[in-house]
Amino acid sequence: MVTRVQTVAGNVGYRHQLDRARRFLDRVERPYDDWEDMISDVEFQDMLWSFFQHCWHVKDWLLNDPLASDAQKQVASNMVHQSPALKVCQDLCNGTKHLQLRWPSSGSGASHQYVDRIIAPGQGLVEIDCMIDDGHGKLISGKKLARECIAEWEQILASQGLATTRLS
Repeated sequence: MVTRVQTVAGNVGYRHQLDRARRFLDRVERPYDDWEDMISDVEFQDMLWSFFQHCWHVKDWLLNDPLASDAQKQVASNMVHQSPALKVCQDLCNGTKHLQLRWPSSGSGASHQYVDRIIAPGQGLVEIDCMIDDGHGKLISGKKLARECIAEWEQILASQGLATTRLS
């Protein structure tokens, strides 16, 4: 006998996209117990680039959300374009999606520099991160930037009276 399970899927608005970005951040921040358990540099970069793409596209989902007012959408969109963290997010999204960043929003354009692996001797802990040039020559942790981007979204949305609690 075959059992069939169907799940109702419905992505209506910005909160679903914000949660998708959060789930990718959760994957990026996953701790590793040892070297063998760790994903490859390429897999990690795939997850981080997916995070930045999903995170930046919260804006598109918000602008098309039938539950947000036009005024909320406009003010939030303006705030997003003033956020240094989200400008870097935009560059990383567009640069990883289109191979070449034609119109940088953060200085000369944010870009990936290298993958960094950290091993804590005697503790068996391993960390992986990507270092990002913020478009002004400053290197920042990709994980730190990702957390800042989510925090920025939460602050911007909350300032407009829009919900930020996780749906999933």
